[in-house]
Amino acid sequence: MIKYFAAFMLLIIMSLPTLAQTETIRKASSRANDISDLENYERMLKSQFNVDLRSVAINVLELDEKQTSDFTPILMDYLRSKESIIARRNILVNQYVEEMAEDDTRKDEINETGDFIENYWELQIADMELKKDYFDRMEDAITPMKALQFFDVEEMFQHRMNRVQLMKSIPSFIVLEPVTYTYETQVNAFRNWKKINIDGSVDIDHNFTFNGLEKLLAAAESMTAVEGISVDGFADTKQAIMDKAAMLKKDWTSLQHADYAREAFTLTANVINEIAEDSRFNSSDAWNKKLSALATSINPDVKLTDQADEVYSFFETAEYIVNDLVEQANSYVKK
Repeated sequence: MIKYFAAFMLLIIMSLPTLAQTETIRKASSRANDISDLENYERMLKSQFNVDLRSVAINVLELDEKQTSDFTPILMDYLRSKESIIARRNILVNQYVEEMAEDDTRKDEINETGDFIENYWELQIADMELKKDYFDRMEDAITPMKALQFFDVEEMFQHRMNRVQLMKSIPSFIVLEPVTYTYETQVNAFRNWKKINIDGSVDIDHNFTFNGLEKLLAAAESMTAVEGISVDGFADTKQAIMDKAAMLKKDWTSLQHADYAREAFTLTANVINEIAEDSRFNSSDAWNKKLSALATSINPDVKLTDQADEVYSFFETAEYIVNDLVEQANSYVKK
């Protein structure tokens, strides 16, 4: 039983947000015969990780020139400090693998497993202490909220890097653990808005439509920033959409509300569909076309309040597409 537990623990360890499990992977994989090539590959990954993490963090956190200058040396210090914890964790895992391979008594295996868990948790605590210390430095350089968001960015990158490493060393290994994304907050905000407004409320104040577009675009914008997806003229398009949405609220007596909504929905559908057509996703043409069709189904000659079903259907379809994209992003491994 303990032997099975040991194997289970190793699977958990490999899916945790650590940057390197070199020795464990090397022992587990008969495919990693060329140790030199594997080590060179891991060094390349580590170097690319640092470069990409800095680049995406600056972009996602929207750091200005001074914040970038102050943040960069702190980030480099943090990554260097974290390497020692990663090295200690690797040694601990390798020792546990070797101990469990020995022909010990069941009592010895139970004690070794208990010691391993306690020591592993101590390293987890050390990792959190490190984050706490560097949070103190980062909050002065880039504000507390941006410092907190940085660690979300790092976690997402570490999960993504683990997948790349495992697929290189053990190509048949599939990681089932979902990835934590830095745009989870924005996606959940849209989902929760949708859940609260399940029956909709398309009335003369048009808050429903305005808020829905605002939250949907926030989720889309965060996804494009973190995943590195390029949408032509996104900022200008987003502004145009929200300008149309604002016009819905400006004059409740206007006869152009349906025109504004149709234009805003059409532009929004174009943005969502462009994201869905990125090479990392298996885009559903049927759902993409449905979203565009719902946008253009708004009739300019009919009051928007009389077309509530079309508005509800538009947001229902958008939510389905967003959820599908997030699910695919969770399992995506960059080629």
